[in-house]
Amino acid sequence: MSVMLRHEMKGGFGTSVCPSVRSLLSRVWLQSPTACLVLLMMRVPLPQPSQRGDTMDRLRIREYRSEDYQEVRRLYAAGFSEKTHSLFVHVLTRPWVQLALLAPLLGVLVLSGSALAALAAAALLLSGTRLAVGQLLDRGVRLGLREDLQDIGASYMTPGRVACFWVAEDGPGGPLVGTVGVLPCVTQPGAWELKRISVRRDQRGRGVARALCGEAVAFAARSGVRRMVLYTSMLQDDAQRLYLRLGFRKVEEFLWPSLAARLVGFTVFKYGYDVPPLRDA
Repeated sequence: MSVMLRHEMKGGFGTSVCPSVRSLLSRVWLQSPTACLVLLMMRVPLPQPSQRGDTMDRLRIREYRSEDYQEVRRLYAAGFSEKTHSLFVHVLTRPWVQLALLAPLLGVLVLSGSALAALAAAALLLSGTRLAVGQLLDRGVRLGLREDLQDIGASYMTPGRVACFWVAEDGPGGPLVGTVGVLPCVTQPGAWELKRISVRRDQRGRGVARALCGEAVAFAARSGVRRMVLYTSMLQDDAQRLYLRLGFRKVEEFLWPSLAARLVGFTVFKYGYDVPPLRDA
């Protein structure tokens, strides 16, 4: 089995596998060899290494405008959808999920005596599990689109309010490649929340998220904000590493408060940052 795993990690999925994906497969193998074997047999698409293209020279960060509305919402939704495979992998490592998948599979095998029928049942069960995972993430997307992203201008761009939303363009007038916003934190009075950090998939690895977060933190400092927080999930390892490099520190972790999220162990992390005061010129 370990030989097969090494073979697949070297390129059995049809492409070279980046270190973060190898790490993901290794974690799945340690937690559940069965789940890892299922992924290898299914050839589940895995995240591919980002392609580092142009430098940051063409990147332009500006404040949100009304004509950005649809693209901002599309970027946000796409970022959630891209996590489907990662969450699917995580769900397959849960012991109760493995039992729920294996019990009917064995039942079909015993009753029919057909390995082909058992394989067909396995395919149906896995497809159903993946569909359920997608629906869980879709609920998260709809929640965000109904909240501050329902009316971005009113949420972030009201004059006199310490709040703002930025977009990153691939060159002046170019396509939007990233977003970030800052709002007063609802759950922690006196703090401001860094929100809606999204970067287009083909633009990751260029420093777009870092530049956007830097713009937001600078705005907060100019506005006299002293404490910033953000929320992220267990699926966003790269983002968490970025937040640590920016000076944020993990202050809390909890299961997302919904029954489905609790069943699959969907963990959310809260990070905090003390904004340094601006130095006098």
